Amino acid sequence: MIYKLSEVSKKDIPEVGGKAGNLGELINLGFNVPRGFVCTSKENKEDIYNMYENLKLDKVAVRSSAICEDGTQNSYAGQFDTFLNINKEEIISSIEKCYNSNKSENIKGYINEKNIEEDNTKVSVIIQEMINGNISGVMFTKDPITGNDKILIESVFGLGEKLVQGEATPTQIILDKETLKVENEIGEKMLSEDIVKTLSEIGIKIERKFMAPQDIEWTIKDGEIYILQTRNITTI
Repeated sequence: MIYKLSEVSKKDIPEVGGKAGNLGELINLGFNVPRGFVCTSKENKEDIYNMYENLKLDKVAVRSSAICEDGTQNSYAGQFDTFLNINKEEIISSIEKCYNSNKSENIKGYINEKNIEEDNTKVSVIIQEMINGNISGVMFTKDPITGNDKILIESVFGLGEKLVQGEATPTQIILDKETLKVENEIGEKMLSEDIVKTLSEIGIKIERKFMAPQDIEWTIKDGEIYILQTRNITTI
């Protein structure tokens, strides 16, 4: 089946996977999420192209969404394949690669380490509007290392993949969760005070809606904040 992301929510995770379910939930709660759709099986090419045209997409990001991904116990962060700036002609091959990514040695090792049932690694695939952000990053609504109830924002110039994959050293900002005042900032200043405050407010709202501390990926394009995904923090 093919669904617009706006048509799914957390209750659909057993079919569409954790990432897509969470994105649908964010859209329906009014957060600014790039347009897209999710395929739950190897669909007819024409159906995929029709949805692509219907949503008026151009370049897209193609990402996995496994049943057990971005859940309460295991995040699978960085384990599955992601393909960025994909044009229409490349969509089908990128989708195929995502479907096959759950067969990789990395995934097999992760499954064994976490004692996850292999059936739960079934992969759906998200095709989503590509936002080439000027600044991107991650935001934790609770410190994932210390467990302190602080907001931690990490940012890099450009796309966030190099941060998620550990290929760039980010600027790091720690804020008091009650006052939203910056307590510490390390690295090059990238974000204005207003953007930091707005990001923090978004993070708190998402945490309240999901009723758990969140690990949120975001990007900023021409001053507009987009939420790319959210998952429960699993390291604390």
